Parts: sequence; C-alpha cells; structure tokens
Amino acid sequence: MRAAFDPARDGFGFRNPVGEVPRRTGFGKLLRPFDAFLYGNGLCFGMAVAALASYEEGAGGTPVSDLRPTPGVLASLRRRHARQLRPRVVLAAVRDWLASGGGRTYGLPGRLGLPGGADPCVLNFGPAANRRFLRCLYRAHAVVPYRVERAGEEVRVYVYDPNHPGDRGRYVSFRGGGFSYAGFRSREGWGITPLPLSAVIR
Repeated sequence: MRAAFDPARDGFGFRNPVGEVPRRTGFGKLLRPFDAFLYGNGLCFGMAVAALASYEEGAGGTPVSDLRPTPGVLASLRRRHARQLRPRVVLAAVRDWLASGGGRTYGLPGRLGLPGGADPCVLNFGPAANRRFLRCLYRAHAVVPYRVERAGEEVRVYVYDPNHPGDRGRYVSFRGGGFSYAGFRSREGWGITPLPLSAVIR
C-alpha cells in the first residue's frame, strides 16, 4: 500500500523561485514581458503539478524532494508551469470557476480530488468575480491539497505549498462559506478553484 502524500517527501525540497525569469537572447528577448508575467511570481503551478504527477506515477528514480534547482530542473518546471495556458486547461479552470459562481467555496472541500484518489487536483487561488479581478489574477498561486480535516464549523484542507518546502502544517481554513490561507482570503476578493491533474497532463 502506498504511503499518503507527504509534503516533506513528495514535494520539492527547494523554495518556489519567485522573481526568476528565463534569460533569453536574440529574438527571444521579445518574450521578456510575457516571461515576467508568467514566471515573475515563481513556478508554483509547475511545481505543484510536477510533485502531484510524480506521486501519482509512483515511478522510481530521484524523488522530487531530492532535486535541486539546476537549470535543467527549472526549465522542466517552466514547461509544466506554462501548461496552465493550454486551451484545455484554461477551459477546465473557467468551467469550474463559473460553476462555483466565481471561485466561491461552497461544498469545495467535499469535492476535492486528493492524491491517491480518482482524479487528484491542484488548488488555485485566483480572482473572484469582483473589481480586484486583474490584481488577483496576476498574484495567483497554486498548491496541492492532500488531506481534509473537520473540526466543528471549520474544515481544514492541508496543502503542499511550493513557497514553503517540507512544511506539513499548512492548511486552507474553510468556514462560513469563505476561506483563508496566508495572504489569500475570500473576504479580500480572492477565489479558489480546483484543477484536475488529468486536465493538465493529458
């Protein structure tokens, strides 16, 4: 039987490289503004997808927790990170966002796909339907939900966060139809959307 997902073992051992963008030459320099938008806030989506996919595949080789941020590893993570712009991925995210009423949380913890389940997901903090839409879109963040605990009126969804490697104590708190996690709170204009891994890696 496979061990449960563990951020310290199944997540990356290095921190999300926020602020690092590819160094392009020649005509590639034309992509620098796009690179700053896509990679400037780090590779959280690519790291979350890679960690979750590695766990699901259960393949041998070097665990992602042992990898170092070499140029080759970062290039691979950038490719995974850029998958969020594929039409199929965008469609899946928009479909769930619209179905939830703009990233609202009602019933979300109960329908999250967790590692080892039928269709695990990456959990995305992004815009809700409000005037802060573009600001939240630019600062979006992705994590891997791996455990759900209920305590009274609060539901805690524990997550692997690429910004906090190895931290087993991080969780999204759901209470009263809203959520809070670090700098992401529904009352401040943030929405939350699960994206199935199958939509990203197919």
